[in-house]
Amino acid sequence: MTSEHHPVVLAVREVGKRFGETTALSGVSLEVRAGEVLGLVGANGAGKSTLTKILSGTEAPTTGHVEVRGRRVRLQSAEQARAAGIETVHQDVDAALVPDVSVAENLVLPALVTGALGRFPSRRRIRAEAERIAAGRLAGIDLDATVSELGVSDRQRVLIARGLASDPTVLVLDEPTAALSVDEQQALHATVRALAAQGTAIVFITHHLGETVAVCDRVVALRDGRVAGEFTAPLAAARLAHAILGGLEAPGALGAAAATGGEVVLDVIGAQARPGGPRIDLTVRRGEVLGITGLLGAGKTELLEQLAGVRPIEAGVISIDGAPFRPAHPGAAIEAGVGFVPEDRARAAELPGWTVADSLTLPDLRRYRRGALLSRRAEDRATSDLIRTLGVVCSGPRAAIESLSGGNRQKVVVGRWFAAGSRLLVLDEPFRGVDIGARADIARLVRGVDAAATVVASSDPEEILEVADRVLVMADGGVVGEVDPRTVDAETLADLMTRAVHPPAVPVEERA
Repeated sequence: MTSEHHPVVLAVREVGKRFGETTALSGVSLEVRAGEVLGLVGANGAGKSTLTKILSGTEAPTTGHVEVRGRRVRLQSAEQARAAGIETVHQDVDAALVPDVSVAENLVLPALVTGALGRFPSRRRIRAEAERIAAGRLAGIDLDATVSELGVSDRQRVLIARGLASDPTVLVLDEPTAALSVDEQQALHATVRALAAQGTAIVFITHHLGETVAVCDRVVALRDGRVAGEFTAPLAAARLAHAILGGLEAPGALGAAAATGGEVVLDVIGAQARPGGPRIDLTVRRGEVLGITGLLGAGKTELLEQLAGVRPIEAGVISIDGAPFRPAHPGAAIEAGVGFVPEDRARAAELPGWTVADSLTLPDLRRYRRGALLSRRAEDRATSDLIRTLGVVCSGPRAAIESLSGGNRQKVVVGRWFAAGSRLLVLDEPFRGVDIGARADIARLVRGVDAAATVVASSDPEEILEVADRVLVMADGGVVGEVDPRTVDAETLADLMTRAVHPPAVPVEERA
């Protein structure tokens, strides 16, 4: 029996939510059936996060209500939502896990909080429950390891496994694949489809339209706090993008025009992403965007961090504008004209408590100095213009960086290097956790910097094809191929990335 014949297990009825004078949701209604994967898409500020908080019990609706299996429920905490059968796996992995305790303890954390394992559960009982939760879901992860020892993708896997522990009626996945490799994304998609086949209703929230089309039975698009469209499989990414953006240009329409005539800005001969690894040669010209892709662990980040002075150059000769380049630290790279956006924006590119103006002017404070003091007036004047150019949605230059949405924070982190006049932009996963609208804005900004050369690394085939003129595929620390974005699609590129790490077996007679 297909999902459209299954009963409705979750219903949102005319839900509205106001925060002071701001309306985050207005009359949103949707239904999810048992065994169905419902995609929820929309740009930053569309209302997805607010609706997710209402379903998880961390926010109460101003108007309307939620029903589970036909019964109206009040969700005033995560425990109440869980008791009602709604389990939410949030996007912010680090906020949901306890970093300094073991994976096993993190897996059973909800049971420890509620006392479901008893008032004073033994280590043996905790371990047994953790092994039950992890079975078939956390291969390769040591349950005794502390969460802080895990990479971001493994932390995401732990969080998803914990969400499945309560066997929920409705599983809400908020950007579950944002930090996963292609292989891990495909594995999660298979898990989602298997859960749906067992009757679980799933709300799948993602910024990636490709995986929305691949995994969802139905999609609801939000825009400006309202339902902008509802679509049933077979799904078309172009129609979803139109509903999300309201007719604005989707990132895929940007195209790529290779800058074959510009002078060489970056020249790399014989570099190594890691000690003893394969040698890497590459060049990037002024106005060109070079994309680097590959699965997690391919060596992308290691190579980019050498270009940014974050880690020492392992081997080879690197030059910028013909001058030898071997920075001893990030400051030396900045002095040489390199702007760097690291993979983990929150930990490595933002300073808590700083304003938008502080964050934008950080690389070149000398420009805003008047004598021995920093001129706030000059800083605000310059950053007000930059905020408009970047399309950052905020209350002004003195807005706290934490008050911005993820997409707008990423625009600030990328945009600071435009203000600094960087000759080489090095961007590691610049679109991670960013919605389709902000992604289009950032890609357009990157492609509009004619005076600079740009290196962009992303493990998402859809993202890298949208922004790059050329794409290098990396595996095991080396470059294993180059593709023209105009001649391949995301599915083909994903297959190339996977085959580079797991090459097809060659029959014995062919090897002979």
